[in-house]
Amino acid sequence: MRRPTDPRGERGQILILFVLAVVAIVGLLGLVLDGGAAYAQRRQEQGVADLASMAGATAYLNTQGAVATRTAAADAAARMIATANGYTHGVGGATVDIVVSGHGFGAVVRADLTGKHNNNFATIMGMPTWDVSVTAAAEASDRPNGAIGAMPLLFNAEAFPGAICDETAGTCTPEVYQMPGTGNEDVPQDATQFNWTIFCTASGNPCNGDSDGVRELINQGGESTTIFLNDDIGPLNAGSHTTLFNALGSYTSGVYPVPIVSDDGEMVGWAYFKLLSIEGASEKVIRGYFVSPVNATKLVVSPSGGDADLNTGVYVLGLID
Repeated sequence: MRRPTDPRGERGQILILFVLAVVAIVGLLGLVLDGGAAYAQRRQEQGVADLASMAGATAYLNTQGAVATRTAAADAAARMIATANGYTHGVGGATVDIVVSGHGFGAVVRADLTGKHNNNFATIMGMPTWDVSVTAAAEASDRPNGAIGAMPLLFNAEAFPGAICDETAGTCTPEVYQMPGTGNEDVPQDATQFNWTIFCTASGNPCNGDSDGVRELINQGGESTTIFLNDDIGPLNAGSHTTLFNALGSYTSGVYPVPIVSDDGEMVGWAYFKLLSIEGASEKVIRGYFVSPVNATKLVVSPSGGDADLNTGVYVLGLID
């Protein structure tokens, strides 16, 4: 004989299922709400890390002395910015790790930050806190060893530092640069000379400088790939090169990165040259001056790009990660 169902038992089962469903819903809602708050905290932390790494890189650039002295200044500056924004190592569960990789004339400053996010709803799921971590890296150097968009113009290292003009201080007087002598004198030998060159990556040309290759570089606004100091270049032999002066005429009033060479033709640094005018008919000269920009964005630094022996008044500073 079938026994009647006890309605109280069914109500008890429904109540248990309801409680379990509420817990699951609250838990999921907590993950969503706390996750959104943690994401907002991460964005805020990322801004702090960016500022800290940039502060450290700037301090390294502006500090005089040995690498150890500049490294200590960069570390202190980065930590000061982190503290000012609420992140002090070992306080409130925060960790602040600053790594300064100095290489003489420049450094990469990395800031790794971790903060505790105090959860609300997710605590129900056994997660009272989450670690929120970010990282940022900035690079600074006052002797960059690579250039993007380099114009095929060579200048001698003797032009520095006297040729650098501070445009913010007043009117700059253009210098006149002429071609080297006749014959095989293809490398500028003093502060008043320049010459055309070709980078070995241009059009697959195996470092044999010719007018066609140089003109192609000019017409495209400089070499599109990155050229480093330890790359090879091929200066042109002496000649009239009228077509090159004509091609360069389209780029007056512009500022371009250019390689600086020793008397032997070895690249020793990069500079920013402001081209003002040319005379390719009779005088065969260009006029302009070197500038020190706020940040030489077309110049780069690479550990494998060679050492810059010459300070040309330019520097790079910016986030790289």
